[in-house]
Amino acid sequence: MEQKIGVMGEHDSVAGFRALGLSVREAADADEAEQVLNQWADEDYAVIFITEELAEIMGPRLAAWRLRYLPAVTIIPSARRQAWLGGLELRTAIRKATGIDMIGQRRQMSGDAQILTVSSR
Repeated sequence: MEQKIGVMGEHDSVAGFRALGLSVREAADADEAEQVLNQWADEDYAVIFITEELAEIMGPRLAAWRLRYLPAVTIIPSARRQAWLGGLELRTAIRKATGIDMIGQRRQMSGDAQILTVSSR
């Protein structure tokens, strides 16, 4: 059985996911987003990614969806702003899947490189 994955949010944040073969829908408000969530849940989607910007618009309406086992609803960073919640969610998901904090290690390594550059002068 093939697992379906969907991505929902503002156009500039989700358009590129279409090239990866994922289902992509734009949503501008909470009602539209909830309608898509219901449709995708009925169609047995396994994972639904929602941009951070849309998650903020949905507010508490998203809470019940986040508690469900399937579809797994995960917040991802939006293209229009610096990632905060979406970045944290991705970092946690990667750590759960691999047991490694890749994002934290990358930040630490780039910080160490800056220290080496300053120290060697």
